[in-house]
Amino acid sequence: MSTEQICGLIDQMAEMGTQRLGLWGGEPLLRPDITRIVSHARQRGLYVTLDTNGYLLPERRELLDHLDHLILSLDGPEEAHDANREPGSWKKVMAALDCIPPGRTVWTITVLTRHNIQHVDWILDEADRRGFVPTFQVLHHNELFGINDELRPSAEEYAQVLRYLAEQKRRGRRIGTSVGCFEHLAAWKDYQRNTSPEGGLGWKKCWGGKFFVNIDTNGDLYPCSLTVGELPAPNALELGFAEAYRQVAPPPCQSCLATCYSEYNLLFSLNFRTILQWVRALGRGA
Repeated sequence: MSTEQICGLIDQMAEMGTQRLGLWGGEPLLRPDITRIVSHARQRGLYVTLDTNGYLLPERRELLDHLDHLILSLDGPEEAHDANREPGSWKKVMAALDCIPPGRTVWTITVLTRHNIQHVDWILDEADRRGFVPTFQVLHHNELFGINDELRPSAEEYAQVLRYLAEQKRRGRRIGTSVGCFEHLAAWKDYQRNTSPEGGLGWKKCWGGKFFVNIDTNGDLYPCSLTVGELPAPNALELGFAEAYRQVAPPPCQSCLATCYSEYNLLFSLNFRTILQWVRALGRGA
């Protein structure tokens, strides 16, 4: 989409009452107009977050003045991070962390794989030292985005590290992911299956398509990113955002392995413990 198309959709979303805009990819900093897009969304009253691998942040640091919340991919110490991604990627994300001025809200996402599940304490200690807030997710992409079976730990290893992180969260460690989300992921029956027709541990139905949607790069609307290419998608550029939103198909599943959607479903199902933990986490820049 062009800058004008994106800003036009943001205007329509704001008029409908949208509260938060999350920008991700791919890599959103590849767009030369990303600061203009973020600034426009902030001017329309949206809370704006952005996910990045950090490669381009040192040369695009003006973006930080317009964001509410930056999210960096950080998978552990150098050998673990580079094994998950590519040689040299760790040095780039650390350079991104180094260029962020004090007082900015910075969170990280760690994708738990067989390369880094033994390094979660490094992430937690680094978060304490630098002041960012770590979150964690398991592998969950569909076939369109790429399946990473060779990176997946065993089910026992996944459950063990997720239970460990839940306990660290209970003990007050600086972690963004909620205990309820960790418990849901640890109880998952088959980590090779990304979705389930049954509700999650803490909710009965998925709220995708009702309280949150995924907008693809061409303006197609889906209930979430896991359904991209798998459902009919109304197009917001052709129909307008309001009508496309009205036509979004309900998700074919009720729970999944995606940390973000699991958190949304806990929040929108009014899980009090999760709500309280997120209020505390956001309140401490946490």
